[in-house]
Amino acid sequence: MGNIQRKEYDATNNPAIKNPDWMSLVPDGKSLCDLSIPGTSKSTWLDGGDINQRQSWNLTSQYEAGIRFVDITLQCCHKKLSVFPDTTHSHFFNGVLTDTINFLRHHSKEVILIRVCEVYSIFGKAEQFPQLVICYIRGAGLSWFWKAPAIPTLGQVRGKIIILQDFDGPVIGIPYKSLIVTDHAYVPTIFDIGHKWLSVKRNLTEAQTSKANNMYLTFTSGCSLGAYPYSVAREINYKLYNFLEHLENKKNRWGIIAMDFPGSYLVQAIIQSN
Repeated sequence: MGNIQRKEYDATNNPAIKNPDWMSLVPDGKSLCDLSIPGTSKSTWLDGGDINQRQSWNLTSQYEAGIRFVDITLQCCHKKLSVFPDTTHSHFFNGVLTDTINFLRHHSKEVILIRVCEVYSIFGKAEQFPQLVICYIRGAGLSWFWKAPAIPTLGQVRGKIIILQDFDGPVIGIPYKSLIVTDHAYVPTIFDIGHKWLSVKRNLTEAQTSKANNMYLTFTSGCSLGAYPYSVAREINYKLYNFLEHLENKKNRWGIIAMDFPGSYLVQAIIQSN
């Protein structure tokens, strides 16, 4: 993987440039579905070796770089929600919420979208999972959260967290299934990265041209035993950065773009599309 920091790809601990308040420049009346939002995939997968690591920046550094969508997988363990993967079960959902709220306290014009999904244990789906999520949210303070299923304007949610709810149960945010999502996470070999890029470009183009009031989410990430996450990210991030640069910062709606190892200049290029 290496300790590499480029415009489009960053495997170091600290972003080269920061954009902690970029949403403050976007008008209140802008719908979230009309924004271009930089995000990360498997946002807390900071270790695990070349085959598993997906990010090098912790959550706070991601937010400071301009990331506004994070992808959080939780597992129920002894009536707590641990952040997956965590073999020691020592990192919990409240830590994610604390980091996010601490950022929003100092950057009150911003909004953070958190996809929350459950990874099943060997015993299957945890029936108490939805209620545990609600308990963590209540513990953090309900006033920090947008609790309706409708897509809001930016002015309605400044300083708040939006849960993109990828699990069954009472509605506590925007249903993940209401988004138009392209993932295609399985990239069999490094020779298939080109096919992955075509799927990314296709969804971005649809988001750009669609008149529907839908939120688009494009995962640029992918991996397999024949294509490690960093190998896919190096090539896809390079193609994405060139794609955006070719448009010379023209205003476009790309939706959410969730990336592995994004470079801070790539993050900035997405921001400048707004």
